[in-house]
Amino acid sequence: CSQADLHYRGYPREYSPDGRMPNLLDYANYDMTVPFKKMPGRYTRYGDVRELLERADDMYVIMGPGEEVSLEFPADAFPELGAGFVRSWILKTDSFCKDMDPYTACGETVDPLPFHAMTAYPYGPEEHYPETPEHRRYRETYNTRIVEPAR
Repeated sequence: CSQADLHYRGYPREYSPDGRMPNLLDYANYDMTVPFKKMPGRYTRYGDVRELLERADDMYVIMGPGEEVSLEFPADAFPELGAGFVRSWILKTDSFCKDMDPYTACGETVDPLPFHAMTAYPYGPEEHYPETPEHRRYRETYNTRIVEPAR
């Protein structure tokens, strides 16, 4: 991609076109505040995160509720479409997901961070998130947005 921007977006409003469940999300209409708790810890700073999306290397975007990563691709990187054709996209990710559900392991804080070589999550004291110079630079450069515990 040519651009990847992490920012706060808000919460798409739910609606049901036929009055039945499940509800759909309306990406054109947002609530800017919803009473969701946010787990304390170090989140990725807002802005350009393209470097973090280029490879599966345990250096990833840490984002919270109401946040999104907007991706842009150069239009000239793809061939012209013929008349009547529509281009579709499939987004394939290598990702970890953690929420504050009571049944989520370590769901009360951002740490411990998951990593590809772990044998289980949560991992024991014999394992740890990589501490290479590259991983330290990643944490110091990108994970600078600190969310304090709710009081």
